[in-house]
Amino acid sequence: MYRGILIPVITPFHDDSSIDLDTLGQLVDFYFSANVQGLFALGSSGQGPALSERERRIVAEIIMEQAKGRVPVIIHVGCADTPTTVALAQHAQEIGASAIGVIPPYYYCDAPPSAVLEHYRKVAEACTLPIFIYENPKYCGISISPDFGLKLKEAVPTIRGIKVSYGDGAMEDYVKKFPDDVSVFTGNADLFGLVPFGVSGMINPPTSSVPELTVELYEALIAKEYGKAAEAQAKVTQVTQMFISTQKKYGRGTIAETFRLRGLPVKRFPRWETAPLPEEAIAVMRQVYVDVGVLN
Repeated sequence: MYRGILIPVITPFHDDSSIDLDTLGQLVDFYFSANVQGLFALGSSGQGPALSERERRIVAEIIMEQAKGRVPVIIHVGCADTPTTVALAQHAQEIGASAIGVIPPYYYCDAPPSAVLEHYRKVAEACTLPIFIYENPKYCGISISPDFGLKLKEAVPTIRGIKVSYGDGAMEDYVKKFPDDVSVFTGNADLFGLVPFGVSGMINPPTSSVPELTVELYEALIAKEYGKAAEAQAKVTQVTQMFISTQKKYGRGTIAETFRLRGLPVKRFPRWETAPLPEEAIAVMRQVYVDVGVLN
């Protein structure tokens, strides 16, 4: 079983949109300094769909080299087609990943459930690593509901987890319907109301620049120190609300600013060019980070 805070590692870029491998390595070390329970690479925050197959392999290799086996690393390998997904899954196994994440084959979102099931089955036939379903219908157009997820699990026994980013069912339905060997992770930041009811942890982009806060929250919940957990959740919620409201106004470049505030040299994120955030917006972000105790 996988549990805890799995950080969705961003892929940073140089100003010419090439991958900034040095900063990527610094990000991985930053997460280890916060004692995270694992890493989730090359999902939406990892810009997997915006990278070539070769680039995805390079990023996966750098993260694995930097991780040095200290925590589980789940590499997202999902693509719009099955052969490329299979090739990336086999590569993830070759370099020592702990598991793979697989989003339903996107773009052709009118694919019938039988085609989606066959996609996962082909990946499992080619790669023996545990599979995490990446439930993200907002971006891929296909939802893995709790009932359909259970059918996938019955057909593909190596499914061992699911990340529910924008699910068609309630989180408790995923927990209730999946067997005990499947870890259910939320893509949201409200752990206080979820971990006590069986959710395994979270994979949450808005809080990826404050890993120490999310680790504190998770560990307090596991220890049943609910007063401490409530205080940590309030801080996590404050950061999350600030991030979401800022990103709605200014786009994905918001996440680059959060890491720069933490002293990490993220030059560009996402891969495409974005307008710089206004100084007043950055000032608001900085004050929130001061308020929650991650900046002086």
